[in-house]
Amino acid sequence: MSRYALSFEEVWKSYPQADGRPLHALRGVTARVEPGERIAIIGRSGSGKSTFLHLAAGIDEPSRGEISILGSRLSELGDHQRTLQRREKIGLVFQFFHLLPHLDVLDNVVLPALIAGDRRSGYEPRARELLERVGLGDRTGETVEKLSGGEMQRVAICRAMLRRPSRLLADEPTGNLDDDTGRRVMELLLHLVEDEASTLIYVTHSRELAALA
Repeated sequence: MSRYALSFEEVWKSYPQADGRPLHALRGVTARVEPGERIAIIGRSGSGKSTFLHLAAGIDEPSRGEISILGSRLSELGDHQRTLQRREKIGLVFQFFHLLPHLDVLDNVVLPALIAGDRRSGYEPRARELLERVGLGDRTGETVEKLSGGEMQRVAICRAMLRRPSRLLADEPTGNLDDDTGRRVMELLLHLVEDEASTLIYVTHSRELAALA
């Protein structure tokens, strides 16, 4: 199993309900993702897509089954170790950007490095390079409030890629964008992860965008 970027073995995730019966978000999921693969997850609302990503990121724990990352079982890691793994090896992209409006574009991108206690000077060149690659090299000093939705998502993608994650997990990364902008952002994301040799798993409602994986 050590060669897989991510593996789920008979994973269940259940939540208790008021009547005492469990609500099963995932039922016996087995999945194996090779390093460098681009995987799209599609399905109706409430089918467990986001739950899958949260488990893959180590944000949540399975009720049953085993999740492994490059042979390392998440069940054997404590909360602090899982947090460090997310910080060092996983990039996260969300539907609603989660940028800080009082910071400028560059500061939003380097923020993960500052939170980790790293020197800004060690990551600022990387942040500027990423912003240049997504067409925002001339917007670094502007506050993100001045950006369009598509531009904000490009900043969020740069932030997720800052520390060169081996896995990028994206939850409806185009869900807050119009169709044309969403496709451009998705194509940009796929191009970036190919250049960086990262593994990408993304959730989408769009079969058109899923077909890009």
